[in-house]
Amino acid sequence: MYFPVAFQILFLVLLAAFGWGLNLRLLSQASVEVRPILQLAQLPAVRSDVDWIDDGLHQNVFRLAAVLSGVAAAGWALSALSSDPRLQTAVALLTYVVVIAMLVMPRRALCYTVRRQFTGLLARIAKPSLSDPVCLADVVMADIMTSCARMFADLFLVACQFGGLLWPRRYGTALAARRGDLDRLIELVREQHEQRACTSSGIAGVLLVSAPYAFRLRQCINEYFRAEPESSAARRHLANAIKYASSFPVIALSATQRQVTVDGIMETKYSDWVLRVAFALWIAAVVFNSLYSFYWDVAFDWDLGHTAAGWKLSDMIAPADEKPAPNLGSRAVVISPADALAQQSPELSRQRDFPRLLRPRRRFASHRVYYAAIALDFLLRIAWTMKLSSYIHIDSMAYGAFWLNLLEIYRRWQWTFLRIEKEAAS
Repeated sequence: MYFPVAFQILFLVLLAAFGWGLNLRLLSQASVEVRPILQLAQLPAVRSDVDWIDDGLHQNVFRLAAVLSGVAAAGWALSALSSDPRLQTAVALLTYVVVIAMLVMPRRALCYTVRRQFTGLLARIAKPSLSDPVCLADVVMADIMTSCARMFADLFLVACQFGGLLWPRRYGTALAARRGDLDRLIELVREQHEQRACTSSGIAGVLLVSAPYAFRLRQCINEYFRAEPESSAARRHLANAIKYASSFPVIALSATQRQVTVDGIMETKYSDWVLRVAFALWIAAVVFNSLYSFYWDVAFDWDLGHTAAGWKLSDMIAPADEKPAPNLGSRAVVISPADALAQQSPELSRQRDFPRLLRPRRRFASHRVYYAAIALDFLLRIAWTMKLSSYIHIDSMAYGAFWLNLLEIYRRWQWTFLRIEKEAAS
């Protein structure tokens, strides 16, 4: 089946857009007000002159994704009909140009508000500022970008192919024909080097994969400086920054192992000992990053892991700030967090028998939704690391990288769903 990387990337990005629309639709059906939670209306960079309503937002997202999907499908069909590699690359390039032009065009047409908000959020995330406020829309978009990080490196290879089409390098074969065999061999080596340049992203790929994590790290540092010193919020943002910083050793060590091995064969300038050490460090970095990220998803992003006694998983890193107990004569009365919440909300006191390791307030009655999300998040977090391993040749399998990217998009879809649900429930 003809399905090159260029169209795989388009398909995955558009699938993520459909997933976002589905998130909005399901949340709307659950009576969740998405607009105030994401705080889009308060952001000058993404504020639109045209007001939008939560009830119609998912329809606009679906409409835009459907139109762009039609363009991508037409480009794929035209490319598949051709047997000329250069013509196939040209059709893919034209498809990308049309899709990008439709996204950034200034005309008030084709879901203008959604397009402006999307491009505005991308600009905010990439802006290297430690003073701008960070809203939930910034966080969700940046986290979605981390799930697409590996696709950025693949996109670099696609851009390399497009560059080869627009600016072809001619090696002077006629001149080489008049020279000796040595000159012909040099020209052949140059051609092979040029072809290999678009099969490995190298240091550029490392930087592109790291960029979304750097953006998210900057947001955490920003929120840390804006929080009250030594408060629970400050500890939470600092711990979150450590989580994203722990991704960089995984990416760097993965790239190092790829350079050391060529199809599983050691290069002579590296020793077996160096490779074993790099692999051991990679394993340690992957285990820490994956387990820490899974813990953060459950304990902080979804606010699960509560107990009837008032303790929760997030207290392991950032327990709530202690409030001074009321002075009642000569003795002070210390109450648990659960009792304090129950005093503020009588209905919450009746919910203290909530399902184990969930939370008292939930927008969905079925507890199986939360348990299934926890289990799938753990499994998919572990599976995603295979994409970064140099010992598991995912790229050599039939669309192996594509299927892993697809699973990661699903994981991020359910993460976004429960992330917004948690804000609505609180």
